[in-house]
Amino acid sequence: MRRRASGLSRRFFPVFLAGFLLIGIGLPLQAQQITRVAVLNMARILAAFPIDQDSLKSFEAKKAEIQAEINTMTAEVRELTARKAELESMGAVLTAKHYQDEINTKTQAIKEYAAQRQNELDILAKVVSANLSFVQRLGSTIARVAEAEGYSLVLNLAPEDKKSDLVLWNSPSVDITDKVIQALSGGQ
Repeated sequence: MRRRASGLSRRFFPVFLAGFLLIGIGLPLQAQQITRVAVLNMARILAAFPIDQDSLKSFEAKKAEIQAEINTMTAEVRELTARKAELESMGAVLTAKHYQDEINTKTQAIKEYAAQRQNELDILAKVVSANLSFVQRLGSTIARVAEAEGYSLVLNLAPEDKKSDLVLWNSPSVDITDKVIQALSGGQ
């Protein structure tokens, strides 16, 4: 009996060894993660939730309107400052002083206008912040779906403008920033 068990173990030893080697060889292959990429059409998602998008667009439009007005007022002050410098160089000190008074008045008006309009933007921002929960929910939903489906990277299929993000979500496992910094620091 003893001999027979020994004969069986000799016969199956190569099979066990081959299986063990296959597992050992397969581990490094399994350690390398395959990067899966998904695409998402953000424009379609935002179109599906127009109420959330409208308040953000309204806020951005108001902000742009205020900034345009401030830019116009600031340009007027720059023109007055240039004209004042020109008058001073010609020796018209009294007229230059009149320009300085006007510059001071307009500068103060810009500050007051900006403060007043900032209050309006703050009120609108509260409305938008309620909708930011949608943006946060969208981000967490993208991450949850991507992880559940085994994706490492989610790209925006059709960014509407150059300011839109191309990468909507990525797994930390595909971020090689630290490795690049380390390689650059080491002179590699």
